[in-house]
Amino acid sequence: MVDYLVVALQHPSGGWVAVLPDFVGITGRATSMQHAIDRATAGAREFCAIVVGIRKAMPTPCELGEAQRNHRWAKEYGIDWEHAVIQTVALSYPGAGQRRSAAKRESKVVEWSRRTAARRMAQQQPPVAAE
Repeated sequence: MVDYLVVALQHPSGGWVAVLPDFVGITGRATSMQHAIDRATAGAREFCAIVVGIRKAMPTPCELGEAQRNHRWAKEYGIDWEHAVIQTVALSYPGAGQRRSAAKRESKVVEWSRRTAARRMAQQQPPVAAE
């Protein structure tokens, strides 16, 4: 996993915009900051999948200082560093398998429904006669 910078800022018309300096052109827009970051991260993951598919190199993560010195990029996205929220997101490096998350346990309602249905099916089947 590689950590990349995400810059989130409030849009003048309302809502939030999140951009990644290492993935030019990928943005996330939403009414909440976290949702905007999630959308931008999803776009970066799609980009990573394409990069893996065509066997190109992933962008090298830049440091915050590098991003702040890139005035052209900051101006293009309208970034005011004094009001921006900076976070990092972890993305898989090409060739690295994605981590498997533990299987989610079914909810109690689903478990109860499944067990009840199984009991009903067992009660409806006629008993097998012994030969």
